[in-house]
Amino acid sequence: MKKIISTLCLIAIFSVAKAQKFVPEIKTGTIITATAVVGGQEFPLALKIVSATAPYSIGWGVDGYGEGAFEMSEKAFTNGTELLQVSQPALGTTKLTDTQTFGVISKDAFKTLVDKKAFTYGGNTFKIKTPETAAIKINGKDVDAFHVINGNGSQELWILNNAAFPLIIQSTGQATDIVMLEIK
Repeated sequence: MKKIISTLCLIAIFSVAKAQKFVPEIKTGTIITATAVVGGQEFPLALKIVSATAPYSIGWGVDGYGEGAFEMSEKAFTNGTELLQVSQPALGTTKLTDTQTFGVISKDAFKTLVDKKAFTYGGNTFKIKTPETAAIKINGKDVDAFHVINGNGSQELWILNNAAFPLIIQSTGQATDIVMLEIK
């Protein structure tokens, strides 16, 4: 009888552990393999978190085109209000304004999303999409993310459930859409 109870307890523990969604750690040095979609054309994209502290920096590289980085101030990372819209980034480091973010939403916007299930960014109000249609997988695991959509349905974002670094792991309707495939 003890063996049966022990076995059932282990099964329950493993079932709960398996049901939990994956939240990859985002820190300086994190490498991301992604696909960028520009004008319907797909390009392999390598991203790297160059700095997970101020000034925040996300490096990028596209084979055959070049590489660079987007640098965000503490103010932008904390309370920025718009995404940088770019379809052909400049090589080298691009410093964003104090209202712009790249690849993330600001911490304030994330807090509003968690608290109110909606937030405004770049003049668009995004709300959690219900019902959720499909899980996002990174590293072969379901990711804990918020799926949001703007009012007219033209833009969607999947935002990692991580208050310290609210990374956009997938997007549609942006100048450049990104689909992250692997985070190491």
